[in-house]
Amino acid sequence: MVGHIWVSIAPYGVADIGMLVVESWRGKGIGKLLVGPAMQWAAAAGAHKMALEVWPHNEAAIRLYRRAGFVEEGRKVSHYRRRNGELWDSVLMGRPLGGAQ
Repeated sequence: MVGHIWVSIAPYGVADIGMLVVESWRGKGIGKLLVGPAMQWAAAAGAHKMALEVWPHNEAAIRLYRRAGFVEEGRKVSHYRRRNGELWDSVLMGRPLGGAQ
């Protein structure tokens, strides 16, 4: 296995996604191969929107999500405490599905 994606659809119709690609396989199109079908599945399952969080320094992932139609919707500032004590932000991104506005 070189990567995985999970999708969880909330009762209010937003599909949250989480994705991981093994470091040595990044930059080879695996993320694109995972995101596209995940969006199709979520739309077919009734979701009207996809949402995700990404670390602000993960520029490659942010580019991938932007190419897939996601836009930045906000940030969680100093939200996640790391093992070393640092507090990290996360970028919130979203994308309407199908004919949703």
